[in-house]
Amino acid sequence: MLVLVLLPLYAAAQVEGFVEQWVEERGSEADAAELSDMVMQLADQPVNLNDTAVLVALPFLSPFQVQALRNYITLYGQMLSVDELHMVPGFDSLFVEWLKPMVTVAPFERRRLTLSEVWRQGSHTLVTGMGGTVERAAGYDDGRYEGDNLRALACYRFAFGQKIVFQMSADKDPGEAWGKDNFFGYSLTVNDIGRLDRLVVGHFNVQFGQGVTLWTGFSPFSLTGSAPVRFAGGVKAASAFSEEGRMHGVAATVRMGGGWRLSAFGSRANGEWTGGGHLTWRHANLIVGLTAVGSMLDDSVRLRDYVYNQDYFRGDRAGTVGFDMLWQYGGLMFFGEAATDDEGHLAALGGARISAGGDNSFGLTLRHFDALYHSLHASAYAIGETRNEQGVSFDARIQLPLRVRLLVSADVHRFPSLRYGSYAPSTGAWLRVQAERTFARHIEVSLRYALRDKQRNIPGLDSSLYLSEATWRHQWQGQLRLTLGGWRFSTRVMGVLFDGEVAERQVGWLVAQEVRYACGRWQATVQAAWHDIDGYNARIYLSESNLQYVYTLPSLQGRGLRMAAVVRCDVVRWLNLSLKYTLTARPGEEAIGSGAAATQGPLRQTWHLQARLKL
Repeated sequence: MLVLVLLPLYAAAQVEGFVEQWVEERGSEADAAELSDMVMQLADQPVNLNDTAVLVALPFLSPFQVQALRNYITLYGQMLSVDELHMVPGFDSLFVEWLKPMVTVAPFERRRLTLSEVWRQGSHTLVTGMGGTVERAAGYDDGRYEGDNLRALACYRFAFGQKIVFQMSADKDPGEAWGKDNFFGYSLTVNDIGRLDRLVVGHFNVQFGQGVTLWTGFSPFSLTGSAPVRFAGGVKAASAFSEEGRMHGVAATVRMGGGWRLSAFGSRANGEWTGGGHLTWRHANLIVGLTAVGSMLDDSVRLRDYVYNQDYFRGDRAGTVGFDMLWQYGGLMFFGEAATDDEGHLAALGGARISAGGDNSFGLTLRHFDALYHSLHASAYAIGETRNEQGVSFDARIQLPLRVRLLVSADVHRFPSLRYGSYAPSTGAWLRVQAERTFARHIEVSLRYALRDKQRNIPGLDSSLYLSEATWRHQWQGQLRLTLGGWRFSTRVMGVLFDGEVAERQVGWLVAQEVRYACGRWQATVQAAWHDIDGYNARIYLSESNLQYVYTLPSLQGRGLRMAAVVRCDVVRWLNLSLKYTLTARPGEEAIGSGAAATQGPLRQTWHLQARLKL
């Protein structure tokens, strides 16, 4: 296991592929950035599997997997290798490969800690960086931007394993004036001290049940072939530069004995007071929970009355109560959550997943969210919001002959009331199919197809007529990865076809070649992508190598070239330097971008320089 400052090549590829699908399917780049930061931090500070009290720090690890790992260590003693995970019930090969960059194995002995020992053995990490756009955007010349075009950041993190973690961060975005409207954040996390399971002071997130009642921060979406079951992290520190959705105050979870745990929190952030808690009881393979949350806003939400926003939230107070459960029997798992707001409107989600041996699994999920259900901090699995939606989803992961893995996900849904972009009740469907195979561990081949069927307002038509059209978006992708020693080559070909009953057909294609190389102190990644895309409806998202806290996932349109290069170097044992440079070329274009962010000419260049000190 690499415990270097550099993120391992395999981990980087896994994260980038995950977040590309996430943004492509959800359009939430902020969530994708939070996931990327989370995995990068865990790759830098891996979780010791023998310290079973802090396993909850790992993303997507279910409570049953945690218990299975604890039982394994109790029966057979501490683990000697990460590969032993293959022998733990509930850990299939896909999940083990995903975890490997984020975990390690070392002898662990539980003992009483002293403050001097914590400080002496803890690690100190400081990340600081600066970047910007070479070409000058229109907003700097006409006064719409107050500051310069630089983005500057700094983050200090102290960590004693996963037991005690403290971080402070500051961030200035392009266009902001120095010292004005800049972001400042901090959090202190303490884990597993006596009956205290976790304490977080500062910026934090709360994640309970399936997200129907309360969930802030990164909210996992269903990737191809995976059931959308959530394994809530409870109370946890927010990402260093998370500016939206997170809480600010104090949150804690305590063990009460007899299988009971109680979480409680209080927050004051963004003009809102929020408080609540979650009571959990666990017995054998059953987990049930009760969540309650209330919010009070400084200013009441008032909206002008239009037909399309008749069901939107109004007022200055909101409250929600929900009940959730997880039950597992062998390879069968049931999950669900039901909630009601203070007006009596209901929302519920439930499903089942069955593991059929090996890497085979099947899942079915149902959801029903009332159009008038309002929970200000709900974020359950949904195509849209956690309101005004009904749907059923099916997923399957099947191991075919010749070591081919088939992943399938299908979702059929309807929106009983009006929603953004569709001022009439509407329906939709989503189909995703992926086939992949690994040859001799050096060559990976995958083929992916996605179909999105949805209704939307007819463009250019008076919206007061409330007429909609059906649209279809087809996307194909083929990818080949070749690993040879320190070299990794990745070639992708993507195509998109968008069509509708009224909308003009749009077509797009992209060919991307990426080369990664790692040797000794150096790691470099270069990617070039050629594309020809008719317009926004055929846009293609492209993942590329990123620096920590500097996340970009460009949405490509038009005809041109996108290039990105990242170079990292361990200058000395405690200092790492990274540089990222991107070039966007649109031959024949007079400007790139729109509005205040538009730059003149067919070229746009960006740069980011980052230094990372670890002691």
